[in-house]
Amino acid sequence: MEDSTTKPQEVGFRLEHHPDGAYLTVDAACRAELQGVLQTVASEASEYDPEEIQKCLSEKTGKAVRIGLSLPLPEIKWMVSKDRMEVVLEIEAGEKFRKANPQDVIAKLNAAGIVSGIDESAVAKVCKHPGASVVCATGRKAVDGKNAIINILVNTDDSGRPAELEDGRVDFKNLNLFTVVESGQALAEKVPATPGEEGQDVLGNPVFPRPGKDIPLPIGKNVEIRDELIVVSSVSGQFNYANRKISVLPIIEIKGDVDLSTGNVNFVGGVIVRGSVTEGFSVKAGENVEVHGSVCGGVVEGQNVFIKMGVQGMHKGRILAEKNVVAKFIENAQVVAGEEVIVSEAILHSKVSAGKRIIVDGKRGMVIGGTITAGEEIRSKSLGTHMATNTEVEVGVNPMLREEHQALKRDLRKQELSLDQTQKALALLRSRDLNSLPPEKRDIMLKMTKAQFQLAGQVESMRARMVEIELSLEEMRNGRVRVMDTVYPGVKIVLGNLVKFIREPEKFVSYYAEDGDIHKGSYK
Repeated sequence: MEDSTTKPQEVGFRLEHHPDGAYLTVDAACRAELQGVLQTVASEASEYDPEEIQKCLSEKTGKAVRIGLSLPLPEIKWMVSKDRMEVVLEIEAGEKFRKANPQDVIAKLNAAGIVSGIDESAVAKVCKHPGASVVCATGRKAVDGKNAIINILVNTDDSGRPAELEDGRVDFKNLNLFTVVESGQALAEKVPATPGEEGQDVLGNPVFPRPGKDIPLPIGKNVEIRDELIVVSSVSGQFNYANRKISVLPIIEIKGDVDLSTGNVNFVGGVIVRGSVTEGFSVKAGENVEVHGSVCGGVVEGQNVFIKMGVQGMHKGRILAEKNVVAKFIENAQVVAGEEVIVSEAILHSKVSAGKRIIVDGKRGMVIGGTITAGEEIRSKSLGTHMATNTEVEVGVNPMLREEHQALKRDLRKQELSLDQTQKALALLRSRDLNSLPPEKRDIMLKMTKAQFQLAGQVESMRARMVEIELSLEEMRNGRVRVMDTVYPGVKIVLGNLVKFIREPEKFVSYYAEDGDIHKGSYK
């Protein structure tokens, strides 16, 4: 069927195509020149009469006049993608065809069911430049929903260790040992999953999104839900986020000393002692311990341990922390920390070990007597005294790992011996005719076989752990001892398997291992 749509070509005239031919209409206001009109007609019609066209331009009647035959429309082809999200359009090229009308092309696409995402400018482009393949319609993709997320509203970044000043010293006024929350405080907020946004293919069909996944609120102990989305503390206490659960651990507060009036304290949460821990008593906590007085011959265990007035061990006091110990001083005590021991005044005649660092750099910053051991660094103002007090400092070995390695080595020997004895007994039993063995011997053989496999597994696991520890210990060889003021004679410095005895006072120095020897450098 011929196209009969009017095509405005230029202000004042238009060329129309009907089944019987091409018709020209020239309005009274037309100012077009003959040459321009002829160019338009030549691209759209054949067998036209230029004189007839000239007559139309002269008379400007505004009536449609048949001036020739219409050139045929080019073949219009399109291809819809498998997912129905794109349409590629191509229009046949050639001088024997007239230009396709974009509106006619769009109408054909619509008739074929392509009704969504049509790019009119792309259609116009391919009509203007036939022969090219152009994406003329694009579906609207669905937007998948977002998964639900949990936003923690409590700042825990600085929990577990005191703040450090710009010069590297410890700010004992800002300890940040507890992440304390108040009753009714918002702890976490759930951002719900979203359903996503529906799309549409080029045929107008909906494209459904994948909805976001929901997650449950991380509800633990002593918390409640507010407004269906917010986790709120139901008590005042210590914030804890572990195993995808938010809990508030109440903090036990001892108003005075830990003594006969309180007995020993053993609590899953945190403990605050406003007084001191006296001789023979203990405080053991699953979280942090804060003692505002001193520890006098007592025992304190926790995640992080802060002792405001220091430790007077009396040769039996013990402090054990999974992470950090902070104290004013340590005297005649045993202290073990998984990460750091930080002391403002002095360590005196004590056995102190830390997985990473021991820092003694307050006003006095002394280490006198005893043995201190750290995995990475020991830093103090002075080591030893002018009286040549025997003082040993060791770096480059994590004492906890070393003790574990030694214990594993002992246990491994026992397990290997048991395994060897079991294997020999089994070999003896198997050397006999199994059919001749009495039932009780067969039962023994079965139990021993199971025990053999268990022992073999334990031995293999212990060997693997020993290798892990050995690799970790090997990585700690770059440990360093740094002394801001004086290292006195009588000090023994151990770096890995290297030993240095101080014979003369040395100032503002650091010691490190390199090329199989202990070297001395500046404090910095």
